Amino acid sequence: MKFSLLALAALGLAMGQAAASPAQHPFVHRPNGVVAPVDIKTSSEFKPGSLYNSQRLIKVSEAAKPRWMELEDILVLRRAGVKFMDITDAQALHKPAPSSSFDGETQYSSRLPTKLVHGKEVAKAIEGLTTQLYGDVLRPFTAFHNRYYDSENGRKSSQWLQGQIQGLVTASGANVSVAAFPHRFPQSSVIARFEGKGAGAEETVVVSAHQDSVNQWLPWFGRANGADDDGSGTVTILEAFRVLLSRGFAPSRSVEFHWYAGEEGGLLGSQDVALAYKKAARKVVADFHFDMTGFWKGSEVIGLVSDHTDPESRALVKSLAETYTRLKTKEFACGYGCSDHASWNTAGYRSAMAFESDELEGNTNIHSPRDTIETLDFDHMLEFSKLAVAFAYEVGYDSTN
Repeated sequence: MKFSLLALAALGLAMGQAAASPAQHPFVHRPNGVVAPVDIKTSSEFKPGSLYNSQRLIKVSEAAKPRWMELEDILVLRRAGVKFMDITDAQALHKPAPSSSFDGETQYSSRLPTKLVHGKEVAKAIEGLTTQLYGDVLRPFTAFHNRYYDSENGRKSSQWLQGQIQGLVTASGANVSVAAFPHRFPQSSVIARFEGKGAGAEETVVVSAHQDSVNQWLPWFGRANGADDDGSGTVTILEAFRVLLSRGFAPSRSVEFHWYAGEEGGLLGSQDVALAYKKAARKVVADFHFDMTGFWKGSEVIGLVSDHTDPESRALVKSLAETYTRLKTKEFACGYGCSDHASWNTAGYRSAMAFESDELEGNTNIHSPRDTIETLDFDHMLEFSKLAVAFAYEVGYDSTN
């Protein structure tokens, strides 16, 4: 594989340490806090998987035609900050279709509440939210050297996260399923499901985040703590999930929590899941996605993505924020392939995305060793956990009839 001189010069920074001499071994960060030397020539942790053994079909905008690209070309896009969708394995999602209010083919015309009627239940649940889980989970989660989706680290971190989710379910005694959703690459997405109890049980409400992290310069072996991107979203919805378990949450619609693999590779995991649900004619009411919730500067607001979402979902999130959090929302455009909400929008389902601020590039630490827990504001993140809880109650209990 060919690397530019600039990329090689950045190796020391990418590894989260000073550049090593040829006789030295780089160090890898372990989930147990140990920092140990490794041989990058022999360690499986520092070898990419097989996903990029052949070209991938990459799309960089709605208007641009997709192009087959080698990994080296994809790395150029990533380093330049160009957002993209890797549609190789989900081309059926991107076929031309008649226009609709969702900017794509309408897969399922769901009903969203126009009035918030579960205030008492939401208020009681919100009282149970704390910031304790954030640190307890993020410390070992960010201690993985990286959570690169096409690697052993990606596989191991996904399995670890699934274990944490299952542990919460087991401790609660709730009848909630937790399962891995496998992909063509080593990292799996994780899906936890509250089965609906009413007439709307065949409908599915989705709350989501992505679990992978990437180093911008050397994705498969560079240090990528991923505390904000998207460890913050991961634990934001996990804390909401914990509280729902503790409250005996029993919605009329089925409610699923998704932790996607491979978002940094062009929304790989969420496209796989959305395509599978579309092929199965699943009645997805909406996806509410949380990508980065822990860093802000300037005015403290909840950023609300205005593109590749639908106006009804945005209006609902705005109402939820004004009713159940201390923050106002501010809309901003996120761009093509911004995050996993776009996969659901492309599939023809409703979607919305909450972001830590209204400045997309506000956190310059991401995709580097600087994306650490110390840069996060847990109290800010708590407002987003409130949003997730409120969304689960207000949409999970179908009061639109």
